[in-house]
Amino acid sequence: MFTLPEEFLLLAVHEAKGAIIGSAAARLKPGLAGALLAELALAGNIRATPNHRLQWVGDIQLPDDLPGKVIGALKEDPKERKFGFWLAALAQKADKFQAKISDSLVHKGVFTQDDEHLQWVIPSPLQPEGKASTKYLLIQRLRAIGLAQEECTSRDLVLLSLLRACDLLDLVFLRDERKLAAGYIYEQLFSRAISDAALQTVQEIEAAVAAAVEED
Repeated sequence: MFTLPEEFLLLAVHEAKGAIIGSAAARLKPGLAGALLAELALAGNIRATPNHRLQWVGDIQLPDDLPGKVIGALKEDPKERKFGFWLAALAQKADKFQAKISDSLVHKGVFTQDDEHLQWVIPSPLQPEGKASTKYLLIQRLRAIGLAQEECTSRDLVLLSLLRACDLLDLVFLRDERKLAAGYIYEQLFSRAISDAALQTVQEIEAAVAAAVEED
């Protein structure tokens, strides 16, 4: 139902204030850029070359709420560039991308919007019979993976890996839980990537995100 950029953004929105959580604000741009690249990787549209460059390899249809102009730039560039190049290029457009994602989440019934603030819709469209927000449901799912080591999809693993790369595991886990969760996320991504080309590409994306966050 949701793209990786959408899930990354909704985790960064404060439950009560409807604004971006302070610890996430400085890392939101590389995080969203990485989430977009990861979405393309999981869809089979990009891959990592042996010399660690990003290569466009497919034209698989993507959700309408992903930015067409950004994807067009990737497709039309004749050079195979490093992941860090594209991450930086996409991060420069993150403000517009963030607004588009917010609009999409409003359309999907996750938020309502009042001026610049987002208000959570309860119950979530994911669980209309419950009394929880979409963020709460997502956090519970991610916690079960990181702490109880429940079975997870590649998409959930990639989202957790992006949070780890951005040093934002605090959006999901308590202080004394983060080391355990981070270790499990790393082990799962490493082991699955051995036989999964898309996750090998995600590893390149994760490294570029972590480097961008460290530079900031």
